[in-house]
Amino acid sequence: MGRVGRYQHLWLKGEAGARPQKAQTMLQFTRNPVQLSGELGTGCVENIRQAERTHCELGAGLRQRGASGVTVAILDLSTHGFRASTHLDLQKDADVWLKLPGLEALHARVAWANGHFIGCRFEKPLHPAVLQMVVGR
Repeated sequence: MGRVGRYQHLWLKGEAGARPQKAQTMLQFTRNPVQLSGELGTGCVENIRQAERTHCELGAGLRQRGASGVTVAILDLSTHGFRASTHLDLQKDADVWLKLPGLEALHARVAWANGHFIGCRFEKPLHPAVLQMVVGR
């Protein structure tokens, strides 16, 4: 059975006559108070990147663990991952290997999948010079 608690809003005072703005919410259970706070933004969490993406249109090979490779279209690439178009039905956290022209297969993990598009992060980031070599072809 869950604990019964109460919450209390803390308010920021503005100019005289202005409506106060909620700054944070405090959630207090019977024994342990918990204070929640955070930041609001207009961006999507998925758009927070470790490295800048480079738009490209490359053909590459992609295979899942224990499966044969298929051809995919790489739509953008960074040192930390890639976005591709594929007919495969891949689930989040699936292991895949990407075969880019001129390189050994790169181990990656599916970060998200939406329809025919996937976003993957490399297990070991690419060196920036390697990225430039691949997208410069």
